Parts: sequence; structure tokens; C-alpha cells
Amino acid sequence: MTVLSRASYGPGRFARLGRTLWSGLVGTLLCTGPVTAVLALGWLSRSSGHAAQMRFGTVAEQPGWLFGPREMQGRATGRFARTLGGLAANVRAGLMTLTALLVWTLPFTLLWLGAWWAGWENSFNKGYEQAFVGPSVFLLGALIAAVVVPALPVMLAHLATEDRLAAAFEVRRLRSVIAQAGWRIPALAVLLVVLAFPFTAARGLTTTATDWAPWIEDLSPQALADLQGWISLSLAAMAFFTAWIARALAVRVYSRSAPRAAGLKPGLWDGSQAAEASEPGPAPSRLLATLWYGLAMLITLPFVFLILAGQFLDHAWWRWIFHPALTLPWAG
Repeated sequence: MTVLSRASYGPGRFARLGRTLWSGLVGTLLCTGPVTAVLALGWLSRSSGHAAQMRFGTVAEQPGWLFGPREMQGRATGRFARTLGGLAANVRAGLMTLTALLVWTLPFTLLWLGAWWAGWENSFNKGYEQAFVGPSVFLLGALIAAVVVPALPVMLAHLATEDRLAAAFEVRRLRSVIAQAGWRIPALAVLLVVLAFPFTAARGLTTTATDWAPWIEDLSPQALADLQGWISLSLAAMAFFTAWIARALAVRVYSRSAPRAAGLKPGLWDGSQAAEASEPGPAPSRLLATLWYGLAMLITLPFVFLILAGQFLDHAWWRWIFHPALTLPWAG
């Protein structure tokens, strides 16, 4: 990656506003489908990495949706890289980020999916003596989620900054950042619960639409299709912007905490982006860091309940695995 000075890229206020609106529009359209949502996920990851690098004192060119860096234009291969370099980078970053998220979340989302299936199967077969199986499996998944989910924002920020899949599993580095972040970890957990709530509300409103809006049954097929299209577009916009907000705030926490963690343990962070901006900081209290993370785990439990409530109102099994607040910014 070519590193340039801050002054190399300095768009004006209106240019930044236009870029933000354009990115929001493109991201929303991409999040209407699961395949194209991978591109949006990749752009979000690259944008997060760019923001962290800016805070670390060096910055590369702002990631684009289609075009590659300006310095790639020149020869034929360079012109091709300039024309489609951004698209290829978004595909790569999206697949890398989705892979990391699935590895982190499948241990509990698969349990939730199994509990959901067991609940419906038990209800259909009237096997009331096995009624405890579904709730028990879901509770086990909830406990695993409470341990994993508070670390996901930091993991995503670290992955985006380092731009390599192995970074998602550097547990010792992630632990040192989380310890430095302190109260910001439960704050990010609160943000996750707040951002997940609209998806639960949307599931409930969509499933019970004919109860509170009986006029929908009188719509013509074309009018109903148009309404469904607008709903899908609105959910896509919500999925993209909530992911964008969550990534942006997580990067702020990471870019503040990672250099301090690198300053305390330079050997652990040797060769990382954060090491370039390392700074001395106080050693965090292990007890206090544990308490903050424990609080984040407690805050995560309402998030688990929101997913349970929303998904039981719906019958699409894939939403257990690809929930927009957890993995892919696609509302399905």
C-alpha cells in the first residue's frame, strides 16, 4: 500500500458531503442482495482501515467502490488496475471479513438455528417431553454469544487496519486492545443493541402487517410488489448505515487503544500498523478490564433476545446466520 502524507488528499467540505451521500446510495443498493452485500462489507472494512491509518498519522487514498488508486494508471495493466482495482479490493476485503465473522459467530448462530428448528419440530410433532431441548440449546448459544460478541467490534477494526485474515484471530493483541479500551467495550455493546433493535421491529411489523394494516390485502399484485420493493430498499439502507456507524465508532475506540497497547507490549505488536503510532500509556487494571468486559457480556444478552424475538417471527433460516447486526449487511 502506498503511504502518503495527509496533505495529499484534502477534499473540501462539500466534496466530503457528496462522497458520503454517494457512498450511502451505492452501499444501500448493494445491500439489497446477499452477493452484492459482500462488496458493501468489503468497502466498509477498507473504509475502517483507512480511518484507522489516518488516526495513526499516515493515510492512503480513500477507498473507492470501483476505481483503484490513482498511481495505478499508466501502463495497460496499470490502467486496468485503476479502472477495476477498487472493485477487486472490495471483493477481497468483503470475503475476508465475512470469513472472519463466520468463524467467530458460527459457534453460537448454528446453535440458535438448531434450537429454532428443534422448537418447530417439537411443536409439529407434539413432543412436549422434549420441549426443554430448544430453549436449552438456545441458552447455550446465548452464553457463547455473550463471550464473543463484545470482542467483534475490536476484531473488525483490527482486521480492517491490518488487512489480513490472520489478524482476526490474533487473540493476544485483541485482548490487549480490549483491556486498554475499558468502559468503551460495554459502550460499543450498548450501541450494538440499539442498532439491532430496528431489525427486530421490522421483522415484527412485516410479519403482522395484515393485522395493523388490513388494506394491504386489497392491493393489486403490482402495488404489492412496489411496496415490497420499497421495504427491501429501506431495510438495505438501514443495514448499510447501521454497519457504517458501528464500524466508524469501533475504529475510534481501536485507534485510541491499540497504540497504547503497542506502547506497553512492543514485542507483541511488532510489525503492526498500531506499532507505528505506539505511545506510552498506563497499564490497565486486569480486574477493572474484566469487570468492564463482564458488563459488556450482560449488555449483550438483550441483543441475543432481540435476535430471538425477531427471528421467531420469521421463517427464513438463513437470517440466524447472516443477521445484519452480526455478519452481512443484508436484511434478507
